[in-house]
Amino acid sequence: RHHVFYYPKTVWRKIVDNAINCLKEQNYRLLDHASFTYIISKRNFGFSRVRFLPKQKCVRILANTKVPSKIPLHRNNNRKRRFVFLKSINSSLKELHAILRRIKHEHPQALGSSVFGYDDAYRKLYQFLPKVKEGSPMMPKVYIVVGDVSKAFDSINQDKLVEIMKDIIQKDKYYLRSYARVISTTKGIKTFYEQVSSDHSSSSNDIINFEALTRLRPSYSVYIDQGTSKCIKKDVLHLLLTEHLKHNILQIGQNFYLQKVGLSQGSSISCLLCSFYLGHIERSIVLPYLEKAHEQSNANIMNKELVVNRCMLTSDDCRTELRGNASHNIESVKDDVACLGNSAIIDLDEGDVACLDNGRWCQKDHATRGANETRHENLSSPMNLLLRLIDDFLFISTSKQQAISFYIRMTRGFEKYKCFMNNEKFGLNFDAGQNSHLLNLLYAGKDGVQFLPWSGLLLNCYTLEIQADYTRYLDIDISSTITVQANDNVGSLLKVKLCDYMRPKCHPIFYDSNINSPATVRLNAYQAFLLCAIKFHCYVCSISNHTKQNPSYLLEIIEQSFRYMYKLIKKQMHNMEKYINIHPVFRLKKVEMIWLGLFAYIRVLQKRQSRHNELLSLLKYKIGIYGRMDDTSAPLKYAINDSHSSLFWQINF
Repeated sequence: RHHVFYYPKTVWRKIVDNAINCLKEQNYRLLDHASFTYIISKRNFGFSRVRFLPKQKCVRILANTKVPSKIPLHRNNNRKRRFVFLKSINSSLKELHAILRRIKHEHPQALGSSVFGYDDAYRKLYQFLPKVKEGSPMMPKVYIVVGDVSKAFDSINQDKLVEIMKDIIQKDKYYLRSYARVISTTKGIKTFYEQVSSDHSSSSNDIINFEALTRLRPSYSVYIDQGTSKCIKKDVLHLLLTEHLKHNILQIGQNFYLQKVGLSQGSSISCLLCSFYLGHIERSIVLPYLEKAHEQSNANIMNKELVVNRCMLTSDDCRTELRGNASHNIESVKDDVACLGNSAIIDLDEGDVACLDNGRWCQKDHATRGANETRHENLSSPMNLLLRLIDDFLFISTSKQQAISFYIRMTRGFEKYKCFMNNEKFGLNFDAGQNSHLLNLLYAGKDGVQFLPWSGLLLNCYTLEIQADYTRYLDIDISSTITVQANDNVGSLLKVKLCDYMRPKCHPIFYDSNINSPATVRLNAYQAFLLCAIKFHCYVCSISNHTKQNPSYLLEIIEQSFRYMYKLIKKQMHNMEKYINIHPVFRLKKVEMIWLGLFAYIRVLQKRQSRHNELLSLLKYKIGIYGRMDDTSAPLKYAINDSHSSLFWQINF
């Protein structure tokens, strides 16, 4: 989003002062000149300058760690002021960053459920869904929990993170090799000099191939081994990391502040460090808790069945024993039940015991109900998947009880780690007793299909199919999301822009038939074209004051964007198969892609018909060549149904 805000100086000063006061109260303390000089003199890198990013009710403080910092020297004899320049923080962390990336690749278990983009999420969903279906075409009932860590970067316990990272950076020595990456862009040739961590015995080709594979670089990149290597000891890395965490300095105006809690947002390694930190919480607390909860559930079920089998229909001894066991089971989970306000977490509750007293206990009926409803879920290990994109959690389970256990544990937070969840951002696709208000976070269009949003994706609550999340466009003017350059070359720039608009929605996660049905695959393509058509309209309106575009030329670049999208999807699917051993299935035909694109543009531009009359005539002529393809294709008919894309007609453009 590209909004420009204008604040009166007095208002802006008040906003900044409030932000600085919050800093001093929570995470930072003001440094005097002596303390600042002492810290800077011990290291070879400088400090960060700050910029304030306006939010709805406050401002977010972002550190610029990319640029070198400078310290003014005292003037002598009225001479011109001189400065001492210090390395930027990110440049000093390059070697540590390369080593952490190597550890991330070789020891992914240290990161817990971390994913670092759609590629990782796609790979894990690709592996999970077939296991859940177990060969059946139908998806079993699944229970989903999404959550967000409150102030994830700002609340991290620095001492705890240093302790965790010392266990992760274990080797006595690490070897680094330098290489250059040359890429061709529309603006020319660019060269980046980087480093990769390697074994001492690795050849240069192995190192460069590893870097290319792990980063999924585009095919037009060229890697050049620089022929230089370096050895760094573990102790040096520990000292560098500790210095970066414990003595992170921000400059705001003429003052310097030392960060006492949390990580610097803007550091090149902050996302990795946060992922290692939250991964440690998962491995040491969350996953053992879920395992223990499952074992307790199995013990409760087996204990209940044992008691039921020994009971006689009207035996007083049986009633006493059953009541005692039920009370014991209820007591063992009373904390969790109290959180939910729901005693249904175990199948044998006080109501069952009351039935005995009233002479209405039926062993056969109860055993049948227990076997049919809970035995399979509890005694067999439920299928589950935990994903976390930095600080956004997604938990999917075939067991409602396990999903409830996960939700309860996350709401408690982790005091030892100073890590707590944002209770306002929890989302569930099932009723959890007194927490049924969380169902309000579900998104449903006019078709009534329910989704849970997670990290730019919409997860179908019943089928786990994936769609793109466009809900963020509801509260803004779509024209604020585009950038227009007013010059004589606006036509060529529009051609590039249309491809840029399509690129983020070309990921295989939206089009793989292993994940999505044929109807959803086509709906994803259609919705991508709808958004692109809306942005196309806004762009054309913005440049109309400078030049009028030929409708035939506009049609040509629109059709070119269709071909570009189809080619890019196929290329990305090929890369997935080549680099990470995933075998996506792409069954969307090129002619279907073009037809969906034409239909989407016609549907959007008809909303602004007076401005696009000539172009609409050309689009209708083109789509007429293909005929009414939706009459013979149920997936296409489903895709273009307005009820499945009702959100787009609420967008302001």
